[in-house]
Amino acid sequence: MKKFTVAVIALVLILLPLRAPADGWEHKEVYMVYLNNGEALFRFAGDMDVGDEYISADNQRYRIESVDAQNRTARAVHQGAQQMPDVNWVETAAAIAVSTAGGTAGNGNEDRLIAMYATHSSESYEPTDGADSAADGYGGIYDVADALKKALEDNGVTVVLDKTSHVPHDAGAYRRSRETAIELLKKAPDALIDIHRDGIPDAEEYKATVDGEDVSMVRLLVGRSNQNQAANKQFALELKAVADKAYPGLIKDIFIGKGAYNQDLMSNAILLEFGTHTLEKDRAIASTKMMSNVITDTVYGDVSGAAGGGDQTAANEGATTGIVWVVVILFVAIGLFAVLQTGGGREAWNKVKRGVSEMTAGVVGKKPEKDKRR
Repeated sequence: MKKFTVAVIALVLILLPLRAPADGWEHKEVYMVYLNNGEALFRFAGDMDVGDEYISADNQRYRIESVDAQNRTARAVHQGAQQMPDVNWVETAAAIAVSTAGGTAGNGNEDRLIAMYATHSSESYEPTDGADSAADGYGGIYDVADALKKALEDNGVTVVLDKTSHVPHDAGAYRRSRETAIELLKKAPDALIDIHRDGIPDAEEYKATVDGEDVSMVRLLVGRSNQNQAANKQFALELKAVADKAYPGLIKDIFIGKGAYNQDLMSNAILLEFGTHTLEKDRAIASTKMMSNVITDTVYGDVSGAAGGGDQTAANEGATTGIVWVVVILFVAIGLFAVLQTGGGREAWNKVKRGVSEMTAGVVGKKPEKDKRR
């Protein structure tokens, strides 16, 4: 039976890539998205597909209805106001800074852990770094990540920042960074953050003054091609709702696009874009303190629906869907193996039942009787 079990596991590993999430996309030419009346809505550097969603700064929801890939334009239809999470418990930016400070990790916050990495590790800020991409694969984006890490640590959060390079900056970068994300998940973080900067050419679209400070706005990106998409979206909405209350103008918008961004790995996974390549890096760094307060309060706040793991209904829904797929693949693998061994018929069915019972320790199916022969 051990050979049977090993063979089934091997088949499962072969079949799992069939359900692998779609890869994220490379930053390419910029799409201009219009409403049906011709009004410009937003710009996006990357591929776009029908069915993608957009939540604007004023929390209006739009759906991409048509895409002209040749001219890099798309049409969006207004879907109404986006229902946002209730964050009335958030008072002011100053209140957040005090309430989340909590001391250092040595003062009872050892269990607070956030993991970060950068899929597009060569991304840089041209006005400050001298180029929009670092030739050695370690761009200015890590200066932003370091600043966010320090700000979170000042809030009493332990942060693991993985600086593995995932160059080149192409469509395969997400497959390479997936290995990094999986390693980070072994540490059981409360949130998984992929740090980026945008690729739209106009820096003015990201410039903002928040609390009297010149900062970069932050765009949130969610992948919709994974079983956790509902929980990922809820996490993004929580982050924006908290930011809108504490730091109005900090969050630029939310884009929900075809792809996974490795967010299928965890419910509290998000991609943050701090400015764009034509923006001064100092602005992006200046926004990290505010963003750290938003992240800390969203993940660890006592009232927030995302505290300690995000919206549990959405999270459980995503987790259940993932388990169902694993079970389905497992049963299919057992069935295929049985047919290959017996040629089908009743003997194959009996082997399937025995295999399922063996793999589930008797939870499913009747436990096979021990062989009484000596």
